[in-house]
Amino acid sequence: MHADVEAAWQNVVDGWEDPGRHEQLMGVVAQHGAFAWAAARYKERAGDAVADKQLERIRKAAMATMLASASKKPEAQAPYKRTMIIFMVLIVMLLIGFLGVKMMHDTRRGTPHPGVPPRGTPGVTQPASH
Repeated sequence: MHADVEAAWQNVVDGWEDPGRHEQLMGVVAQHGAFAWAAARYKERAGDAVADKQLERIRKAAMATMLASASKKPEAQAPYKRTMIIFMVLIVMLLIGFLGVKMMHDTRRGTPHPGVPPRGTPGVTQPASH
């Protein structure tokens, strides 16, 4: 165990009834993550009112530390989610392509060249002069 934690424990043992010493030990224990070690030391004195109270504090502090440092589980993704997104993007691209081809086709058909009648239009004839 870390020397600071052991020194803080010895300080607690030397002044067992002093709540400030127990508080100082809790700070050192939290700093070094030595909750199990400190709980084992207090458990050796089980039945003592101070030890029982401190055991409960260590349990709560360890639980709070564990919950605070726990990582969030990744959310389960729907199966084939990426595949469906890619499929939808491809469909949109295909529709845009068809729209572009249609616009090019319609534009070409509607714009006759100067002096050339559009296809399918019968030739313009002049009335005969007599």
